[in-house]
Amino acid sequence: MTNERSYRRPSRLRVHFFDPLARFMIGRGLAPGGNSQDGSGMRVLEVRGRKTGRWYQRPVVVGAVDGRRYIVSLWGESQWARNLRANAAAKLRVGSRIEPIEGHELKNEEEKAGVLLAICRKYPSVFRRYFKVDPKQVTLEQARELATRYPVFRIEIAAVDRVQGRGDADEAPTPMRDASRTSSPL
Repeated sequence: MTNERSYRRPSRLRVHFFDPLARFMIGRGLAPGGNSQDGSGMRVLEVRGRKTGRWYQRPVVVGAVDGRRYIVSLWGESQWARNLRANAAAKLRVGSRIEPIEGHELKNEEEKAGVLLAICRKYPSVFRRYFKVDPKQVTLEQARELATRYPVFRIEIAAVDRVQGRGDADEAPTPMRDASRTSSPL
């Protein structure tokens, strides 16, 4: 394993098939963990672009450890992780529920390693699939090495006004809103 954080561009199949399918399922409340008591499970993360200011939607997995919730960028240094790092205000969506959040990146490598190890033990399929390690045999040293390559964000409930912003331009896009903007009034 290398200690370098690098951006892994998502495949076309992921961008044009898997992500839209996951967003559709999460939006209909059909995703795993949608009604979990601890707030974990699949969610759609809505985060504002650091350069464009547009809202972007990405399916993510929220893990709960010791009463706190975390999002791990399973693809390494992803665009949504860069955007959340630049602007902590975001939204988590599942079904019709929208939760305003603030994402704070964990800076301490030891804390990140501990969270990754706990997530590994609680959600072994995630580690097996994305990190290519055996969850039953992962060591703290392996978790420390993974912590250098994968951003981890602690998420907390945010004040609504900070996330929503002001005016129509700040709201997240919806199919109805996009359709009404493209049609011209008679």
